[in-house]
Amino acid sequence: MIGAMLAAPNKRAGSARQNEEHERFMEVDLNHLWLIVSACFVFFMQAGFVCYEVGFIQSKNVISVAIENILTFIITTLVFSFLGFALMFGPGPWGLFGGHYWLLNNLAQAHNSLGFVFVFFELMFAGTAVTIVSGSMSERTRLLPLLLAAVILAGFIYPLFGHWVWGDLFLNQPAWLKNLGFMDFAGATVVHATAGWVSLAGIIVVGPRKDKWDEEGKIKKLGRSNIPFAALGTFILWFSWFGFNGGSLLEFNDRIGLILLNTNFSAAAGVVGAILTTRFFIRDHSYMEAIFAGALGGLVAITASSNYLEPLAAVMVGFISGSVVVLAGLLLEKLGLDDAVGAVPIHGFGGAAGTILLAFFASPQFLGGQSRLLKFFVQLLGVTVNFVWSFGLGLLMFYLIKKRFGLRVTEEEEEKGLNIVEFGDIYSWQEYLKITHYENLTQDLSGKIQQQNQLLQKQAKLLAETQEHERVKLARDLHDGVGQSLAALKLQLGLIANKVRMEEKDPALSEQVERTVRLTTETIEEIRGVLFNLKPGILERKGLKSAIEEILRTLGKTGEIRFEFSLSAEMPPWEDTAVLNLYRVIQECLANILKHAQATEVKLHFSLLRSDLYLFQISDNGRGFNPDEVHTGLGLSSMQERLKMLGGKLRIVTAESRGTSILMEVPYEG
Repeated sequence: MIGAMLAAPNKRAGSARQNEEHERFMEVDLNHLWLIVSACFVFFMQAGFVCYEVGFIQSKNVISVAIENILTFIITTLVFSFLGFALMFGPGPWGLFGGHYWLLNNLAQAHNSLGFVFVFFELMFAGTAVTIVSGSMSERTRLLPLLLAAVILAGFIYPLFGHWVWGDLFLNQPAWLKNLGFMDFAGATVVHATAGWVSLAGIIVVGPRKDKWDEEGKIKKLGRSNIPFAALGTFILWFSWFGFNGGSLLEFNDRIGLILLNTNFSAAAGVVGAILTTRFFIRDHSYMEAIFAGALGGLVAITASSNYLEPLAAVMVGFISGSVVVLAGLLLEKLGLDDAVGAVPIHGFGGAAGTILLAFFASPQFLGGQSRLLKFFVQLLGVTVNFVWSFGLGLLMFYLIKKRFGLRVTEEEEEKGLNIVEFGDIYSWQEYLKITHYENLTQDLSGKIQQQNQLLQKQAKLLAETQEHERVKLARDLHDGVGQSLAALKLQLGLIANKVRMEEKDPALSEQVERTVRLTTETIEEIRGVLFNLKPGILERKGLKSAIEEILRTLGKTGEIRFEFSLSAEMPPWEDTAVLNLYRVIQECLANILKHAQATEVKLHFSLLRSDLYLFQISDNGRGFNPDEVHTGLGLSSMQERLKMLGGKLRIVTAESRGTSILMEVPYEG
């Protein structure tokens, strides 16, 4: 009885120990399962990158990009697993580099419960970094140099910097940047910024794609094979990022939900930030590009801090990073750097922005006792070290590869497309021949049309100049002939009037002679007006502004219409022919108002639309008209032809009983 009573507690104690061990093993198994699932999510990123990159490049290079991604992942699998992993996570001195686990030997002695599961998970991260670099240099880079770069990136550049930040994730050992307080939860700097800065080095050394910039230095939009495919790739990457960030916790607990939500919030806010930045600062860019760049930029940025933020802070990080990515893309264009898929703005600048923003938005309990200012400097130090290391070695690597093996294809090969050059794709060759034949035909046709248009423009210009010469000749003839005769007639009539007044003493006859003199004077004034319209001398002497002011003074003498004339910017120095045509167009507008508008008020306002475009606006408060009912009247055809010669546009805003506004946009060389 007593023995049974003593045995019972021991049995219960043994059962409790078994339960604890069972729970511990269940917890370990659950962590392993979560890490494996997350690693598979991250592997699915490869499919996302293929879709995204293939969608954003030209059809003649899609096979090349897809195959490059497969081959670079194969290289990463072998090189990182057997060399890079040891360098990144193996034991080493002073947190500088690792070792010991070469070829994955001695891994079982690590006393780490994650073991080979951890290797599999980290391999997916390395694969992501290498894939990003190959995408940025698409459409002009040979395959072999990219594969050599993949070896160096997966085996040395990426794992060595990774050891400085994450060297303690597998073993309890120092990692010098981590020990300073540098924080990068899931790899915004370690994975993405490293890949982004190596990509920057690559696009500098390889140079831009053929025809990316025209002869005047303006950027040209090259063809894209399939934007819906790129959208699919974006959704795949977005989905895979849940494993990227969620798995980085290395265990399954109640913080997973917050991490996944923060990831999603940042991506959505990144799109908003990118679109608003494009709307207010870069209006000549597409919102479509902003949507893609903003989503991925937000995902990259939150990678640094998804475990350390509250949801509203995640929104702010995403919003700011979306703006940074768009502005960084503009900076690259200004510098003449050609990134085929936006890897540098998204991963380089987006990763750096997210890492630095952590200092300002992370919850205080995660700052490790450092003030936000000190944390900012630590984060900035880590980002700077990453840039110097990744960009510096990347520049050296691609320079040496270019010197030893060559880096890019020839112009002829680039024109054909890498599908043909690298992989001899017969279908692409057939498409190339068809497209080339079509382009030759369209270029010939376009050339003929352009020649005809130029000929018509020359003829129209010649016709206008001929008209002006005839007007000048007519003005000279009127002045020298009719004008002189009328002046002589007025003089003779004046003498007769004086004689009648002095000798005849006939009031009726005297009044009649006086009326004849006044009529002659009025006729002379009318002739002068005609002469001014035919040959406005003030236009040559003082310019367009003074000539317009003279017209308005003349028209305003009647008192029936009030004129207002204002300039918000001085008129550009057009050549004489352009000035004369503009004068005639404005003259025609004012004549139409006098004849047809029944207006009491006319406003002329001239302004600068942009640095190379000037706006002439003439508005009246008259009766207006229905523009659909007016085809050739009101001198509109003449006005349109004159503006067309100058490369300008005419737009009429009017409605019956609501007045008329005539807008003339005229380009000029700034």
